[in-house]
Amino acid sequence: MRLALIAFTITSLAGLALTAADPETGSVCVAQVPAKPDPRSTPGLFCRSEKLSLKIDATTMQWPIKESVRIDALNTRVKHRVVVLCDGKPQQSFGFTFSDFKTAELCLYLNDLYKTVQLQEIKQCPWCKCK
Repeated sequence: MRLALIAFTITSLAGLALTAADPETGSVCVAQVPAKPDPRSTPGLFCRSEKLSLKIDATTMQWPIKESVRIDALNTRVKHRVVVLCDGKPQQSFGFTFSDFKTAELCLYLNDLYKTVQLQEIKQCPWCKCK
């Protein structure tokens, strides 16, 4: 009986550790773009900030200009699709899963020079300033 109780306790604690390390939801902080972006870019990727939008899975939003915006409650166990749109037309896209990263808090931003979309762990992105 005592051995069974010890085994149950170890199994329960291991389950709690896995739950804490593998949250079911994650978030993406979308870094703001400048109101007047640098016109240099990779050919075909320049877009005026007010015409720039973003689609994650089925949700579309304007790309933030004044401050970063957090997208919460994203399922960490499924693949997500990100599409960057300029004037409503798809410009860039990629897929990701949270398991590709060490954390469930990510930063999505546009590279200032090339205008390519990037996704990294939020700890590596001081320009992502979600509250």
